Amino acid sequence: MRWRGPCAILVAVLASAAAAGGQELPVRPYADPNLLDVPWPKHSHYKQPWRAFLQTRSARGFLRGVGVAYNASGKDELALRLLAETGFRALRLEIGWGHLNWDETGFGGPKRLHTVLSACKQYGIRPTLLLNAHQGVPCPCRFFHKTLAADAPQGGRSVMLTDTAGLVAGRSGLSNLTTYWAAEALITRIDPNTGRCELSKPLPKALGKGSRVPMATLKYSPLYPVGHAEFDRTADGWCRYALKACELAARAGLDEWDVEIWNELTFGTKFLRINNYHRPPVAPPAGRRAPDFLRKGGTCWELARRTIRAVKAAHPKVRCIWGFSNTTFFHCPVSKLPPGTDGQSYHPYGTGTRSLPSREQHADRPELCLERFVPTVDIRMPEGWAQTFVQTESLMRLIHPGVRGTAPPGTRRFHHYITEHGTVPTEAGVVGEDAAWRYKTKCALRSFCLWLHKGIDVMHYFCAWSKGPEGMGLLPPTLRDLPDDARFDEVATPPMRAVRNLTHAFAGARPLGRPRPVTVDVVALGKPVKVLALGPNHPPLWQRELLAFLPFAVTDDTYVAAVYVMTYDATADMPPRRFRLTLRAPRATLSRCRLYDPVTGSAIPVTTRSLRSGACEVELPVVDYPRLLTIAR
Repeated sequence: MRWRGPCAILVAVLASAAAAGGQELPVRPYADPNLLDVPWPKHSHYKQPWRAFLQTRSARGFLRGVGVAYNASGKDELALRLLAETGFRALRLEIGWGHLNWDETGFGGPKRLHTVLSACKQYGIRPTLLLNAHQGVPCPCRFFHKTLAADAPQGGRSVMLTDTAGLVAGRSGLSNLTTYWAAEALITRIDPNTGRCELSKPLPKALGKGSRVPMATLKYSPLYPVGHAEFDRTADGWCRYALKACELAARAGLDEWDVEIWNELTFGTKFLRINNYHRPPVAPPAGRRAPDFLRKGGTCWELARRTIRAVKAAHPKVRCIWGFSNTTFFHCPVSKLPPGTDGQSYHPYGTGTRSLPSREQHADRPELCLERFVPTVDIRMPEGWAQTFVQTESLMRLIHPGVRGTAPPGTRRFHHYITEHGTVPTEAGVVGEDAAWRYKTKCALRSFCLWLHKGIDVMHYFCAWSKGPEGMGLLPPTLRDLPDDARFDEVATPPMRAVRNLTHAFAGARPLGRPRPVTVDVVALGKPVKVLALGPNHPPLWQRELLAFLPFAVTDDTYVAAVYVMTYDATADMPPRRFRLTLRAPRATLSRCRLYDPVTGSAIPVTTRSLRSGACEVELPVVDYPRLLTIAR
């Protein structure tokens, strides 16, 4: 299905309204605090926590929060210019510890890093430097091969090598025995006379005589418990690495940037625990229990504490972000994070198909579902799942106004980041170039508007570039073949054009201390549409209850509200639905409204009526991606 022009849309809306017999279906109250009332650990298929509160957010803050995870390799100057022209003002860049050379004097690819960070300075983009130690190259490493002098059976605790030169007990080891993992089995004792090397754990597979085995020497040991001398040595090295990464930003002329400490806990994290390298465990001693690794006294908590202290001493304006929360939103409460932590980050994703009841959370405990009824539905939402209560771990528990101001000791303003969010179109059943671009366009528009309105300060779309339209990237797949002076209008992809149109709608945004709030009364016009049936003892979820009204203040007298229906299956284009909105602002008379479609770049006809109370009543066609309603006095 192709995008339809405004004339066709208007005709369709009028025909639909006429056929429906002009039904008026109010959504009252629109902002309902009871929608947050889902006690932990319960979840709900009915309650929409994102609609529990309505605030008028800063348009200027919105523009600063539109970000992207940068992964382009080659044509960096062109890529950064195109991203800046799209409207991106935040950029996440991974600079792993393993990219630091053995002597700790610099990173691999320094020219490219300087190019990217200098472009951030040029275009007014705030970078987030991701610090990470993926187990494949966790820290400065030396990689090499050795030859086996004898067969090594599966389950064996030693190997015989023809040469042991250069090996370091406790930090050299056999790599990639089960997965991409440097020094996976550490050498604990070396006999240089016989070549016998004892291992920290049994071999997971047999190795034959004469085999050349990949090995690595780690400059620093995997994390021992806090209080161990090896922990201090590794933590000191990590902090030096964090400062080296910050030096790159400072040399590029940047004054402010972010440091995100770690990336996810779902993969590549073996280096965080020494016992991942040892069987049986070596720490803590038998009979003692180590503190939770993400709580005070734990390895990751203490590593972050030391990082924050070192970075802020050298660069006071830098924000230090707790990244261990990417996939564990609630493991460590915000108030108990290391002192001085400026924010934490999330990776909600969930933009592929989620089929219920097969993927019901806690299906074995039906009492944890508030409705005690699981609908049969396929959910494909560009915002993901975390703005709903389909899982109890809804992000709305952390970012609604009642708790958003919570901060660790020593932190005046706590920030909430989404440092990765995007979609793989095929995971939502989307096939074909046009359909893939369309779904990614919806994902970008809906995600930026929803999350940056509901309490997220910065959202980095994942990712900047991919090989083809069906990948996650936004930039042209042909980026590397484009001329350096390629013009945006000639090469931009559909989501890039839509995001540019979105950000341009906020042009002229001014810094406002406390924006004057806009309130809304919502009435759906036409035939009701059912989204979910929730059993005989519960009312259904109606499409009108999914209307997203997201106002941003551009100036004291002008607002732009993103308006769309948050459909559960965004792969099926929703025909326009008619709504009547009554808008009010304190001490202001609202009289003018206009509607703009960032996908088509067209104005959409609306019907506006001023009320004696100073309110403004507008009837407009709403679709399943944000259209932008400008409201002025």
